[in-house]
Amino acid sequence: MQLGIFMPTMNNGWVFSTNSPQFIPDWFLMEQTATKAEHYGFDFLLAPVKLRGFDGPTEPWNHTLDSFAVMAGLAVRTSRVKLYASVATLTTPPALCAKQAATIQDMAGGRFGLNIVTGWEKPEYTQMGIWPGDEHFANRYDHATEYVTVMKELWETGRSDFKGEFFQMDDCMLGPRPTHPIDLVCAGGSDRGIRFCAELGDYQFLVGKPEVEDLRAQSDRLQQAAKVSGREVGGYPLYTIVLRDSVAEAEEAVESWREHQDFEAVGNMMGIASTDTSTDEASTKNIMLGSDAFMFSIGRIVGDAKTVADKIRELSEVNGVSGMMLTFQDYLTDLDRFGKEVIPLLKQ
Repeated sequence: MQLGIFMPTMNNGWVFSTNSPQFIPDWFLMEQTATKAEHYGFDFLLAPVKLRGFDGPTEPWNHTLDSFAVMAGLAVRTSRVKLYASVATLTTPPALCAKQAATIQDMAGGRFGLNIVTGWEKPEYTQMGIWPGDEHFANRYDHATEYVTVMKELWETGRSDFKGEFFQMDDCMLGPRPTHPIDLVCAGGSDRGIRFCAELGDYQFLVGKPEVEDLRAQSDRLQQAAKVSGREVGGYPLYTIVLRDSVAEAEEAVESWREHQDFEAVGNMMGIASTDTSTDEASTKNIMLGSDAFMFSIGRIVGDAKTVADKIRELSEVNGVSGMMLTFQDYLTDLDRFGKEVIPLLKQ
């Protein structure tokens, strides 16, 4: 099973709280995260794409780095780990993305792949005047299908005359072509999103659930769709690691973040207006305190090293799971602890 890291290219990571580690992403953090990942034996890194944050006191995701630029830098700074950049398909023409991917793949000696982001958060695109209309919510996977088809034609033959609803190529050329396959990662839990990945992707993000049966149900949906398409597609469940000296201490850390969550930012993320009356605001905060929205509802693996390792091992045995992508809070400190305490247990 592969282990990957969701790179900290967005400020403050995946915990929206005034009481969690705060950071602004920079090149030093990217470089150190990548070199530590290689040192401890991680298999891949993925840099997300985010174009607009959620304000609030902690300004989560208001400060982000460019996914392709980060991976281009890491292509020449690393030697073994696989690198996935993320493309927001509404922002970059497929022929240009195909060229960028082929270039970084050459820089990395074949260690490059793409995460396809179809675009679901409207404000990211309306701020730039490129939102195609609300019909995109319904047809975004049709758009992404044509997008990937154009890229694959260019990678495989160097030319494309594709004519579709969204893209029309006129003897479009790409050279030099990539010398290694460029794997594609997809997300999306709808039936259409799963079918898109089963037909064109190599791996799919699964919203990681810490319960084996829940993860198995998710993975089975993907595997059934892959069987229909006649392809092999692996699942990458996403988990947040909270590693402490004991389960109680890890759970205490999570509850502290929950209690001090950035209510304004979480409310913005959830689409809750900030002009509620005081009564409604109190009710809204109670809802937030009872949910995991402050951690983006990502599944958590919490506890001491043995508990974390045992849970990872248990989840990794679910059919169709090819790897796991992990997030941390204080990446440099947490990565060292995970590498020294959990990785050796996983190798046993």
